[in-house]
Parts: sequence; structure tokens; C-alpha cells
Amino acid sequence: MKKNLFAAAAVVAFLGSAVAANAQTIGHVGANYSRVEADTALGDIEGDVFQAEGAVRFDAGSLGASINGAVTDYEGDTSFGATGHLNTNIGGGLLGGFAGVETSDDITLWGVGVDGQFNLAPNTLIYGQAGYGSSDDLGDADLWAVRGELRHFVGDNLKLQGSAGWLTADTDFGDADAWNLGLEAEYQFTGTPFSVLVGYDHFDSNDLDLDGDTFRIGARYTFGGSIRERDQSGAAFGSVSKLFGAGIIR
Repeated sequence: MKKNLFAAAAVVAFLGSAVAANAQTIGHVGANYSRVEADTALGDIEGDVFQAEGAVRFDAGSLGASINGAVTDYEGDTSFGATGHLNTNIGGGLLGGFAGVETSDDITLWGVGVDGQFNLAPNTLIYGQAGYGSSDDLGDADLWAVRGELRHFVGDNLKLQGSAGWLTADTDFGDADAWNLGLEAEYQFTGTPFSVLVGYDHFDSNDLDLDGDTFRIGARYTFGGSIRERDQSGAAFGSVSKLFGAGIIR
């Protein structure tokens, strides 16, 4: 596990250092620890999640583009995820589409969809994401999901965020619906590129007789601007994992 995490951190750090030299880029690299506690029909489940992750936004001609990626280790099971976005400015906001993949030794999930963000007030924006996912490894699953994030900035260096999502799955084993709610706060230390974050997500599915909670802490290095400028640019668009993971593992 440690070997995989060190390799992931090196790759993400290299991405950050390479793109930071270009003035048109903005993004972050970071590491998270999460504790997952779930109540299932077979009993209680607990686990530790370690993650190295990063995102970068850059210009692609007249369009904006961003890529986010993560390597996640859950109790020795390592998964890799990457999502690419293209968008354009519309009425002071951003609107576009995404495609991505989340894969491990046992499961591969592909996803595509649309997403965008718009300013509700000078210090508040809303981000939305909707898409379709497919996985042959989950009983030929077809998944549809929507999620949204409401972000409020207390100055340039403190972000408070609430999120909500809904997921429905059609598989060879049957159909299931699920929903999740989340809270997150990120603070960037004044005069530095470093920030810390804390987060909480709750997941629930009556169809699967499953509900769970995820508690998360992390640290980030932001390049190209403040966390507010990072989010406003489109560098904080969601991943396939966030959309279809329903808040259990980010």
C-alpha cells in the first residue's frame, strides 16, 4: 500500500510542478485520509482510505479544459481514476462535458456527462454534474447520477461547501437507488499555497440495505492562485468517482 501511495504522490507532485510553470494553468495537488463506517445487511463495516489526488485547469484553444486524477487505497485495494473536462464561458459561468474512468484490479467504471458552474452571488457559486456510467464488472451495470455543490467563499482563502447527489443503477442483479449529502471546508494559510480541509459525507440506499458515513481530512498545495480563483477557473470540477461513488469514497 505504502509503495503505491508514494508512487502516486510522486506522479501528482510532478504534474503540479510541470504545469505550474505555465501562467495559464491553475490547480492543486493533495493527499487525503478518510474513515468509512457503514451499516449493511451483513453487519457493520469500517475502513481506512488513503488518497493522493490533483487537478489542473488550462486553455484548449477557445475552450477551457481541466483534468483531475486520484490514486486511492482502501484497505489494500488500490484504484486509479482520471476525468477530463471541456467547457466554455456562458453568461459569466462555465458549461461543458466530461469523460472519465475509475479502475481497480476487480472493477472498471466508465462515465460521461455534462457539468457546469454559475455564480449566484459575488462570493457564492453552484456547481452541477449529471452523467451516465457503465461497468461490466458490476453485473453489466448502467448507472445514472446527478450531484450538485454549493460553494461559499469567506474571502479568497476559506471555502465552505455543501453537496447532494442521487444515483440509480440497473444491473443483472436488480435495480437500486441511493443518495448522499456532504459538507466540506477548506482553508488556505495566508501568504502560502498550502491549505487544509475537512469533510463529511453520508450515503444511504434502502434498496441495498446500506448506509454509511465518511469522515475526511486532507492537505493541498494550490498553484496559480487562491482556492477561490482555482474554483472560479473550473479547476474544481467533479470526477467520475465523485459522481458515481455517492460519497462513500471520493
